Amino acid sequence: MAKVIKCGKLFDAVDGKVKLNKLIFIEGNTITRVEDQGNWKPAAGDEVIDLSERFVMPGLIDTHVHLGFSGKPAIVELAEPNELVTVKGIKNAQDDLMGGFTTVRDEGFPSLMGSQAIRDGINQGLVWGPRVFSSATFVTQTGGHLAVNYPQDRFGQQTFKPVGTADGPTEVRTACRAMLKAGADQIKIMATGGVLSNSGGVGEQNMSYDEIVAAVEVGRMHNRLVSCHAHGTAGITAAAKAGVSSIEHCTMVDDEGIEYMLENKVTAVPTFNVLRVLANGEPYGVARSSAQKAAFLVPKHAENIRKAYERGVRIVFGTDTGTPLGLHGRQHPEFELMVNAGISAEDTLLSATRYAAEMLMWDDRLGTLQEGKLADIVAINGDPMQDMSVICSENISFIMKDGVIYKG
Repeated sequence: MAKVIKCGKLFDAVDGKVKLNKLIFIEGNTITRVEDQGNWKPAAGDEVIDLSERFVMPGLIDTHVHLGFSGKPAIVELAEPNELVTVKGIKNAQDDLMGGFTTVRDEGFPSLMGSQAIRDGINQGLVWGPRVFSSATFVTQTGGHLAVNYPQDRFGQQTFKPVGTADGPTEVRTACRAMLKAGADQIKIMATGGVLSNSGGVGEQNMSYDEIVAAVEVGRMHNRLVSCHAHGTAGITAAAKAGVSSIEHCTMVDDEGIEYMLENKVTAVPTFNVLRVLANGEPYGVARSSAQKAAFLVPKHAENIRKAYERGVRIVFGTDTGTPLGLHGRQHPEFELMVNAGISAEDTLLSATRYAAEMLMWDDRLGTLQEGKLADIVAINGDPMQDMSVICSENISFIMKDGVIYKG
């Protein structure tokens, strides 16, 4: 028995065009073929799913979430027990799936093993949720972005560095290898300060070029992505020159940074929505220092990303969901903000489907609706090619992951 989906409008993400009156045939968790409706008649036992009045596209991919953070005004999870944070992370992942995000890339968990535990629990069928691409925890510097305090003995003396804190190329290599030993799918490093950093400016470079190169070397040896948090110009340029896989935020990129990104095929994951939300977040409990930093960055962010996009830098969808006021399953405003920044509607949809799958090196199974791909499919009330604001949790009326229907 096959599932057959009748599509009025189909964005298969193969070429960025909308096709009309198509049929998607699914057996188990796999798409077996896509063809014109024509005079097709269902066979005995076929399960027909009529989405003729909706916009059908591949399951959405958010390449920048934090499953270990729950969108509270402050990141309370850094001080909570790892076990509790992991349980909360399962709920966050499920909220993302119910928002239409059938795959998420966790961009750094508070504990070393939490993200992998959620990933493996979902893969083994112990809990339900989206497909998870894990970073373990993030690699930062002493005093760097989201660096935690060193553990202390009962006399208040520093004992040892947390596994994700590294200073100098040798320690960075060790920390990156620790992430891979823990089962991470990629390495996440912090090259600059951040909006939520407790010390230093948001744009200052924290990780040296040689330290970034060390992380990239480990990633290349093991065929793993190296994702790099960077807001400030110097840190972005150093990361792009070193050849990281993606630059997260990429807020103050300049012409030199863009040149290195093009030369080394570095993608940008802008995360527009998080800065907009934080800039206006003080009345809702966001720290004043974080709101001020975000407000400083917002005006130039869209302009710089637009310039990079027009020069040919690949833009991939990511939201930083989980950080303050960024609720899981509610990250859809990013789509409209991307279009407002000058990214075409076609590329915006591709950024959350095929482009994202290609960046994750999972495009052999995800990102497009084609024969042999996994049946990750969503349907939307409205046409996002005409109005990107229709992509929201209320309008995503059908969600399928791995051939299983979760909504609709």
